[in-house]
Amino acid sequence: MNDVIAEFLEEEISEPYEIQPLRLLGGWTVEFNNFCECEPDNCRNFGEIFVEDLLRLTNIKFNLILDLGWYPDGDRNGAYELCLVKDYKWEKPLEVFESRDTKEIVAKIEYWTNHGFYQKYLGTC
Repeated sequence: MNDVIAEFLEEEISEPYEIQPLRLLGGWTVEFNNFCECEPDNCRNFGEIFVEDLLRLTNIKFNLILDLGWYPDGDRNGAYELCLVKDYKWEKPLEVFESRDTKEIVAKIEYWTNHGFYQKYLGTC
């Protein structure tokens, strides 16, 4: 009986995952961060970790939003979707990138939050 309980608890207790480290330059504010350091193919608690609202960064000075989610929400066949939006124009993102690779997403976040990248959009509406 103890083996059955132990197996049940092992399946039901969430594995702790660390928040994904990011190197961000000044000017960006973290609105929320649920972006875990876990590759989708190696994640045990998939439905809890790979959801639509993973990360939102804002740059108030330039009215930019960087948004990361997993689509479809909780679907093992889905992918990360990273969007860069200006002036809350969600229907017309400046940039969109999709990948299942956490390292690719981290690299893209760090690149897109660099002033050298997003300055090309500062004169646009």
